[in-house]
Amino acid sequence: MRLVFSLAFSLGAVALAQEPAAKEPDPRFGVAPKLKAYPQSTAKKALASAVTAIQAGDTAYLLAHLMDPAYVESRVADRAKQYEAEVETRLARLRDLQIRNRDQYQPAERLPTDRAQFAALIVQESRKQAFQQLARDVGLQVQEDPESFKGLRRILADGKFEDTATGAKATHPDVKFRTLYFLKIGDRWFLENRQDEPAAAKKEPEKKEPAKKGPGM
Repeated sequence: MRLVFSLAFSLGAVALAQEPAAKEPDPRFGVAPKLKAYPQSTAKKALASAVTAIQAGDTAYLLAHLMDPAYVESRVADRAKQYEAEVETRLARLRDLQIRNRDQYQPAERLPTDRAQFAALIVQESRKQAFQQLARDVGLQVQEDPESFKGLRRILADGKFEDTATGAKATHPDVKFRTLYFLKIGDRWFLENRQDEPAAAKKEPEKKEPAKKGPGM
């Protein structure tokens, strides 16, 4: 009996040791995740991480890993279109310079001459520039509106966190006109860019069929 128990325990320990660790999230916009420094296992921890990132001036991390990914992606995609023409002109000039002076550039430094690869590079560089500008803009907003940041800290300190139909929200009675919303993706919580809960879908009034007239009516 002891032998069977010991064997079962040993096999269980081996299986536990071989269990793969949770996959680290991929970098976004060139920003690597720092889950130990900025935990997101609960809505409150996500808010605490956002406050820490803002205090550290790390708005790039705030946007890349703590805000709703779909929202940030849409903002970056919109802005990137504004940079594509300028980026294409700049890269085309550099590519032409490299072609004329090939001996001065290592192969890894040369821009692609393939049309599809060059177009993809334009999109990549435009998105990078758009994200960097968005991070700078958010940093300026924080500096110009310190009261909003104070509200975030107050909600974090003693606000009320509760579940919603779509995730979670946090409020504070002394922080007016401000409700923070959160959504969960996988095992991480993110801040949403909204202050009002989505309105409930309105039900169409039921159409009543006209009463049928009986004989002689």
